[in-house]
Amino acid sequence: MVTVPIVSGHRTRLIDLLDPQSNDAALAEAIAASLYARLTDGKKKGLSSLKSLFAESSLRECLPLAESSLYNLQQMTDVFSAYRKHLDICDLDPKTKARYLEIVNSFRKWLGKRRPDATTAQEYLAYLRSQGYRPRSILLYYHALRLFLGFRGIQLNLKLRKPRELPPYHSHEEIEALIAQAEIGLYHQKPWHKERNKAMILTFCYTGVRKQELLNLRVSDIDFERRLLLVRQGKGRKDRMIPLSERLIAPLRSQCAGKNARDTVYVGLNPRSVYRVITRLARACGLQGIHPHTLRHYFATRLVELGVNIRVIQELLGHADLSTTAIYLDISPMHLKSAIDALDNNAPI
Repeated sequence: MVTVPIVSGHRTRLIDLLDPQSNDAALAEAIAASLYARLTDGKKKGLSSLKSLFAESSLRECLPLAESSLYNLQQMTDVFSAYRKHLDICDLDPKTKARYLEIVNSFRKWLGKRRPDATTAQEYLAYLRSQGYRPRSILLYYHALRLFLGFRGIQLNLKLRKPRELPPYHSHEEIEALIAQAEIGLYHQKPWHKERNKAMILTFCYTGVRKQELLNLRVSDIDFERRLLLVRQGKGRKDRMIPLSERLIAPLRSQCAGKNARDTVYVGLNPRSVYRVITRLARACGLQGIHPHTLRHYFATRLVELGVNIRVIQELLGHADLSTTAIYLDISPMHLKSAIDALDNNAPI
């Protein structure tokens, strides 16, 4: 495909319509030059206007190719509507489905009338990089586009490196300060707010549940006799059991008191309010960068520091891949201390 310099913000889709497999470099060069001239004279014309441009030249033979590469509005609507129905029956988390649809719709708007294929998908990802999207976001967009194109029988196989970003580290003392602040509360909070918020923070810190998993927790999911907490249909639609810490028993009993078995443990909360409560409490005691998922990171990091086997931590967190859990080994190398202590306790090497 021949490319010519295009004024920023005016990338011509028509040049992209040239067959990238064409071996006629002279023809492609002439077409590109003509289109570029037409665009830069301030009169951006559509395909119908270009027909007259080609009519008097030998370039007219490329017009059917250009027309066949364009999608009309009805074709685009049909393709994306069919994919939406397909996604509805896919075994994916509802949040993942919603995010993938959002990404595909964004891709659709960016395409205009171009055909959704592997080439335009790669160009779209390159565009996102140029707009400053982070590698983790690019990877998410790639997975969404690969699924969409796969539905259409088109392969999109790119080697994208998964970004390795360490979660923030917060000490035991910082988390204890957050718990103490929950007991004190904020100026507008009533006693039951304070009890609920303390219990919520302790649940995050002593079970490592995700935010939505905490909100889905029902009274019947807590077995106080066996001291077990059941996480129903967590990420990946998997159930898992988590033993209850002694420190968590009393606060959970208080939250379950007077409720039916199918009632949620934490009432009056939604994902946004949970985030808001914890970040406000953190700021009130002078802590930065603490939010619900930070407490999940704290749970995992604390277990690593105490020497718990990484596979046990993987099971408690509900990670499908051990490599996801292994990142906590890099946050705090305290689990390696015993190895170095062994050297100190024996004869010098």
